[in-house]
Amino acid sequence: MKALYKDINGVSYTDIEKPVIKNSNDVIIKIKMAALCRTDIYVAENIVESKDKLVLGHEFSGVVDSVGNHVNGLKSGDHVTVMPVIACGECEFCLKGKSDICPHTTMLGIDSNGAFAEYISVPASSVHKLPANVSFKLGAYSEPMAASLSILKAGIKPQDKGLIYGNNRFADLIARILRYKGFTNITVYNPDLGEELPANNFDFAIETSATEDIMQQIFKALKPQGKLILKSRKYENVGINFQQAVMKELQLIAVNYASFKDVLELFADDDFNIDDLLGEVFSLNDFEMVFAYAKRNESKKIFFEIG
Repeated sequence: MKALYKDINGVSYTDIEKPVIKNSNDVIIKIKMAALCRTDIYVAENIVESKDKLVLGHEFSGVVDSVGNHVNGLKSGDHVTVMPVIACGECEFCLKGKSDICPHTTMLGIDSNGAFAEYISVPASSVHKLPANVSFKLGAYSEPMAASLSILKAGIKPQDKGLIYGNNRFADLIARILRYKGFTNITVYNPDLGEELPANNFDFAIETSATEDIMQQIFKALKPQGKLILKSRKYENVGINFQQAVMKELQLIAVNYASFKDVLELFADDDFNIDDLLGEVFSLNDFEMVFAYAKRNESKKIFFEIG
């Protein structure tokens, strides 16, 4: 099969062996649409550590090709998407039904072969059927949506006054979610405009691109005992002012993912529309041009049509 493959010589569009069922809970998926994430580019550039040899990509949707003997509820031809962060299934958190906070996860496109290929093998527990009215393109956006929807786990309320810090697609998506959920007093702050944030003004704030300076600004803008929701996945350390946080008794709350079930229910609701956040579709063999373009412009999500 064709795949975007990384090895010691770099990244290439090449032929590799098609995956086959090796375990009774395996599902082989023919990939239809895959989305490009900044993490994929970081893996390609060795900024994020990964296996030496693997297929890139982790956001995708497709059609079930075949299933293992112990797989129930899935069959050939089903339209599906996949949670790319794979829980271990054996730790105390997984056994209590809290796999979203499993400390032993692995990730497609980092620890094992990912989605920039014609086929992929994944455990059945990570596969979710797409509602009939959800396209492959929207289905491939499930992982970013689950990351964004997780902000609701932070205990914020519709009557709260909220700040979303950032001028990017992620900030736009979070704002869309909050307004759909009944939050009416939300400010999306664009730091490029150079306006100063009012001090002690917000009940909660959501960062979408953390730096030491940004954290300092948010700490100042939050009311005493306000909540700072940590959402961006920084691979480097970010400094914070402990004195400011302690003096104001700020709450720092990190959230990871909402369930794919909640994501797909939202996608299936005609009153929730994010089509304007979904960008162009390219061929996988155009990856060099697409990667370069994505590094310059992140206003819309970019996709690869595969197969």
